[in-house]
Amino acid sequence: MVMLLGAILVLSSGPVMAQAVNATLLGTVADGSGGVVAGAKVVITEMKTGVRRATTTNDSGNYEFPDLPPGQYEVAVEGEGFKKSVRSGVHVLVNSDVRVNVTLEPGTIQQTVIVTAELPVLQTDRSDTGRKMEERQAEELPLTLNRNFQGLLNLVPGTTRAHRDHSAFFNAQDSLSTEVNGQSRLANNLLIEGVDDNERTGLLQVYIPPIEAISTVDVTTSSYDAELGRAGGSVTNVILKSGTNEFHGAAYEINRISALAALPFFQNTAIAPKTPSVYNYYGANIGGPIVRNKTFFFGDFLRIDDHLGQFFQGTVPPQPFRNGDFSGTNVAIYDPNSYAASTTCPPGGTPKTDGTCRAQFSFNGTLNVIDPSRISPIATAILAKVPLPNIPGALTLSPNFQGTTKFIKDTGSYDAKIDHNASQNNRISGRFSFQNQNLLQTPIFGVLGGPANSDFSGTGRQRVWNTAADYVHIFSPRFLTETRFGVNHYRNVANNTDRGSTVLKEIGIDIPGTNLGDANTSGMPCIDLPSIVPGSGDDCLVGYSASLPWIRGETNIDTVSIWTLTHRNHTFKWGVDVRRVRDDLAQWQSQNPRGVFNFNDSVTALNLKNGPATSDQVNAVASLLLDMPNSVGRDVPIVSKTIRGTELFSYVQDTWLVTRKLTLSPGLRWEFYPPFTPKAAGRFSNYDPNTNSLVIAGVGGNPLDLGRQTNYKDFAPRFGIAYRMTDRTVVRAGFAMSYFPYPDNDYAFDFPVLQNNAFSAANDFTQVQNAGQPVSMSGGLPAPILATIPSNGIIPVTATNVGTTSLVNQRYTAVPLNFREPYVESWNLAIQRALPGKFVLEAAYVGNHGVDVPATFNLNAATVANTGQAGRPLFQRFAPNGPTNDVNLKYAGFSSAYHALQVKMDRKLSAGFLMTTAYTYGKGLGFRTEGGGEGGINIYVADIRINYGRMTYDRRHTFVNSVIYELPFGRGKPWLKSGAGQWIAGGWQVSTILTLMTGAPLVFSGGAALNAPGNSQVPDLNGPFKILHGINSSPWFENTFDPTTKCKGPFCPGTRGVLGNTPRIAFSGPGLFNLDSSVFRRFALKERVELEFRAEAFSVTNTPQFSNPNTNFNSSSFGFVKGTNPNGGNRSVQLGAKLTF
Repeated sequence: MVMLLGAILVLSSGPVMAQAVNATLLGTVADGSGGVVAGAKVVITEMKTGVRRATTTNDSGNYEFPDLPPGQYEVAVEGEGFKKSVRSGVHVLVNSDVRVNVTLEPGTIQQTVIVTAELPVLQTDRSDTGRKMEERQAEELPLTLNRNFQGLLNLVPGTTRAHRDHSAFFNAQDSLSTEVNGQSRLANNLLIEGVDDNERTGLLQVYIPPIEAISTVDVTTSSYDAELGRAGGSVTNVILKSGTNEFHGAAYEINRISALAALPFFQNTAIAPKTPSVYNYYGANIGGPIVRNKTFFFGDFLRIDDHLGQFFQGTVPPQPFRNGDFSGTNVAIYDPNSYAASTTCPPGGTPKTDGTCRAQFSFNGTLNVIDPSRISPIATAILAKVPLPNIPGALTLSPNFQGTTKFIKDTGSYDAKIDHNASQNNRISGRFSFQNQNLLQTPIFGVLGGPANSDFSGTGRQRVWNTAADYVHIFSPRFLTETRFGVNHYRNVANNTDRGSTVLKEIGIDIPGTNLGDANTSGMPCIDLPSIVPGSGDDCLVGYSASLPWIRGETNIDTVSIWTLTHRNHTFKWGVDVRRVRDDLAQWQSQNPRGVFNFNDSVTALNLKNGPATSDQVNAVASLLLDMPNSVGRDVPIVSKTIRGTELFSYVQDTWLVTRKLTLSPGLRWEFYPPFTPKAAGRFSNYDPNTNSLVIAGVGGNPLDLGRQTNYKDFAPRFGIAYRMTDRTVVRAGFAMSYFPYPDNDYAFDFPVLQNNAFSAANDFTQVQNAGQPVSMSGGLPAPILATIPSNGIIPVTATNVGTTSLVNQRYTAVPLNFREPYVESWNLAIQRALPGKFVLEAAYVGNHGVDVPATFNLNAATVANTGQAGRPLFQRFAPNGPTNDVNLKYAGFSSAYHALQVKMDRKLSAGFLMTTAYTYGKGLGFRTEGGGEGGINIYVADIRINYGRMTYDRRHTFVNSVIYELPFGRGKPWLKSGAGQWIAGGWQVSTILTLMTGAPLVFSGGAALNAPGNSQVPDLNGPFKILHGINSSPWFENTFDPTTKCKGPFCPGTRGVLGNTPRIAFSGPGLFNLDSSVFRRFALKERVELEFRAEAFSVTNTPQFSNPNTNFNSSSFGFVKGTNPNGGNRSVQLGAKLTF
């Protein structure tokens, strides 16, 4: 705390992220005998801007230039009785310590020695791991996904393959996600020139700079300096280009050729014709001097026209099922209104209440056929608008339908940057960035919406602006300060396609209570069949995502102050950061503003109490035909959610050059995350499981922060050691603790801030009821629960306290008042060696331990099987007013572990050849399952240990190689330097990225029903697991169906009420092979003008990137691979041209 208070006294105003945006150039000056030279004058000059700095060596012969802008430097050293030594071309990258040791020769200062020997590219004074990617790598490597710089993270050991998460509307900027060293993607920190660029939740990066505007991408993945924080995975810092003393610029266009694109692996053009796409990527940039050696500018513009035809493959009910005829399946459909006495019927069993004693459906003597008079007219009308299966030979309810949709997104981006050297001791820079996107996504089933694109169809718009200023003042060569200020803002709006429409009336359907006469509740409700359309967002066969519509805006303000003092062989650095957060959200999300009807597998299944499962995804269709949902819900918002907060960080670090070979870096960081508060009273709500009540922020005696405990103890020690064994070998080790903040906005999704009206049946086998009456589409949704907040700010959860509808059926969120920020303890041991041919090899052991890792935990999951809602602990505790729905605790702290061998083999660009290689052999273990948000514990809550296993994004082996190679022909090359040979063979370049990965874990589900709400179940594994490597019509693993035992290969339905013994994620799915490549041809038009043509192919070999096989035991496509990963693997080709000067 003394360190913190001292830093605050030095700077009374606040900051955000004092992340390293500059660098350090240091070294030792010695004579020919190895003796140090004290008092030598060292002058460095940035060769492109002419900016100079000077210092003298200390008594140990050491010198240091901290807080140095990245660039190309000349280092000149003068000492009495020695010749002047000059070394040019010293390449200094952001967030690096570049060591330039100098040996002076006897002579006079008037004599100059020009040093030409190249410096080994070694990390000599730091202990962190990661990688720095420079301008040519960013611009010339083949980066798919809109040439997003985040694709460069694939080149860093310990990272998963960068992927696009969330809907195209929420992620309009195409931010990419990656998991680093076994940690969640939410644990990463993203910066632009040291200023925060994260959405508050950590889900996405707000502004994506154009690749042509980027100078360096710096990624740190372990054992960060104390200056870096607010992360458990990686810290990525992007440095934009700056102007120099010469005018430089470029104009470019890239066009993706639709005609040359390969089809997705599963697309049948006879059914889903190829849809033409238009992709244009064009822009320009320019930079140069305003005043030479003093003031410089840089600006850029980018436009992306992204108009795509999208392929969709999914599942729709076949015509016999729509008619109520299930006789062609081997799954029995049971009548919930029947009674069949048998040996399996327990005493007191009742078909409607517990699913026992049911008779199989029969009509006109045929089993498994529903009497047409029992079929709901609403279900019939809806299914009549849903296309029939169109894939010949498809399994009954495996993917049996293909179609196409259209997606349109237009993006414009602009950057402007000024760098001003007011004097040798004062440097100022400022930047402004702006980006806008407009989007349209058409639905797959027309006015009914549908499951394509995870139920997201509609329109969207986003506006982003990001600005920052930086000021450096040098008090003396050994004492300086830097202050940085930034603002990051975005506003995102999205609407469902049918917003404001009367689609139900237009198709002749009346579902009372769905559309309440306002635009937000207008449109098609979600008809939810999770086993038919699994994994597609809200599982809507028809309808739209519950998240639509929304309006979201954030304004985050960052201020940073850094102070650096060099004393003898110590460099002390300390700083303070302050981050002000403003997050406003009007979004429904929990249920659905238009309403949702969930039809599960069990309402038309038989509960045998003990015995094999009888339910299958076929049962869900029967439940829909009977209009017997197992749960329903809707959201009716009252107020917009608002979040306000101020985060404070402070650190101190000493970089101590103990000897000429040994550097130690002890440090300490303190992070302070006060509880968030709403903008006004009544806009936070928290469920209290101790009193079975809702506590409303700022009302009565309730504080705005709801009483969450403030934690002042987030201290994070850091320690690094670097030992220079020789000039070509370095050994490093490091340890760091790092915290990352509360990740989501859960206070804002509780009743009554959000009217998340949810109604669930007493168990999996029965139809949902309200006030003792069945709920159905024909009867409509229950009346909205609208609450008046009492004067004391506490709403008791009872069966009768609000209107005519009970609060006990609602879903709640409980945030623990003693919540502590999660942290990661990370460590590494690395050895790095400079090899002949300018290669550098590094091998490192990297490990970490996650503590209090956040995950959603269902406090109200049933702890006893075969008890339905009655087995929920809070229902039992507070009966008759106990909650009968989920109560999600956010966030319970769990642990994680990661261990890996990480190897790099790199060659910096020289003689036209650059290479990076990253290999990771690692394993990430934990309790949580990564999802769209923070992840959750979702297998068996009664025994948490069962959930521990490989992370869902864990890949045992990952190999990524990148190459930039200029062919050795033409002017300035070894061969064919002139004449016709130069014109034919000169100017060619090839760039590639090769990725090899083993498969991701398989997560099994869907054994016999536990009838224990809040838990998941797996089948029994009664034999060896055998991988067959089949695709599409052939299974990936053995799954032969046995009609006698109902087993599928070694997987069998377990005894009802028993968890099942299939390991959670012991087996893996398909691996990944991908090769992207670019071919360049450059023509020198004038001395400083060059024309470049490029042809680029992604997935050159057109190798599909298959998704995991279906692991739902109840699915007819269990064991089959029926899809590809979002990137797909189908080859695409683009051509481009670029004029540079």
